Amino acid sequence: MAKKNSYKDELISEIKSLSQSKGLNTVFTTFLEITATSIAAQMDPVNAAEREKRYEEIASKMKPEILSSYARMLALLWLATYAQKDDPCDILGDIYHGLRLNNEWNGQFFTPDNICRMMAQIINPVDDNKEKPITVNEPACGSGAMIIGTIWAMKRQNFDYRYKSFFMAQDIDIRCVWMAYIQLSLYDIPAVVIHGNTLSMKEWSRWYTPYAAPFLKKG
Repeated sequence: MAKKNSYKDELISEIKSLSQSKGLNTVFTTFLEITATSIAAQMDPVNAAEREKRYEEIASKMKPEILSSYARMLALLWLATYAQKDDPCDILGDIYHGLRLNNEWNGQFFTPDNICRMMAQIINPVDDNKEKPITVNEPACGSGAMIIGTIWAMKRQNFDYRYKSFFMAQDIDIRCVWMAYIQLSLYDIPAVVIHGNTLSMKEWSRWYTPYAAPFLKKG
């Protein structure tokens, strides 16, 4: 299991502090959107202009001190993720459950890290030929825990997932899309996260992580 992460605790405290005036659900949801759009505005190889426009729209409606609070949250999340770079785990999913937001978000429950890691080791997408590129599809990604568990397993086989794998993640809940996109971006995972209905094939948006760019050029 992942060791205790003080940056994650600081992030939770920052979220709780702002939620005293804005409401916990509103603060966490806004944090997800403004973080996802700020990353995509700079790094999404396909939708940067659209994401920048949305980011500016959100930021323009905030007081400077509120925007600064969200900026601190992003900095703390980056530090929390960096602290786990050798032992990647689902930070946002854990925060989501720790804040008991699953009770407000239609009773959603995300798979714990230890189960994701166990499943990844059983499936073992990395075969004996470690030079062969791997593609993985996660049709109901939630916060991205299964993909994070997969790269955890890949790292233990000395497989360079950043250049030899590509992930497609999908979820019907835009908040889950943002959580997955943020974490997959911060963990340097090549992926596209789709806001869509896997069963009906209806799709609303696509979010490409920074490491997805080389794969898009090849395509």
